[in-house]
Amino acid sequence: MRKIDNKSKTDTRERITILSKKDLQISWFSGGPGAGGQYRNKHDNCCRMYHEESGARSQATEERSRERNLRKAFERLCKTPQMRFWFAKKVYEIRQRETLEQTVEKEIKPENLKYEVKNEEGRWVQVDDSYFETLKAKTEVEQ
Repeated sequence: MRKIDNKSKTDTRERITILSKKDLQISWFSGGPGAGGQYRNKHDNCCRMYHEESGARSQATEERSRERNLRKAFERLCKTPQMRFWFAKKVYEIRQRETLEQTVEKEIKPENLKYEVKNEEGRWVQVDDSYFETLKAKTEVEQ
């Protein structure tokens, strides 16, 4: 991690790399609709990209240039809902210094939970853990 410096002021944000070319499966193929003719059909210029961890996929076939198709496929990949969620999850893990699963486990401890049930009047009232134990005992007696 390194600090980003601007000419006029120092930016205290840190640059973090969470995605690299090694994380992507890139495949090339020929063809695709549009102009280009023989040049397009002979060369593998169309790009298909897959990010396994998020499950995001994209492809670009409209350009004759391999580099432009690669860039377009990457831009499309970054805009997919799967990739956007994966980015958000990674940023959360970096900021919180714990995974989303660890946060959920921490938050669902019994002391953090509030139990409510509807009473006879149809209003929600708070109950404690013993309510469910009593309810379980009543159910077992009835059976």
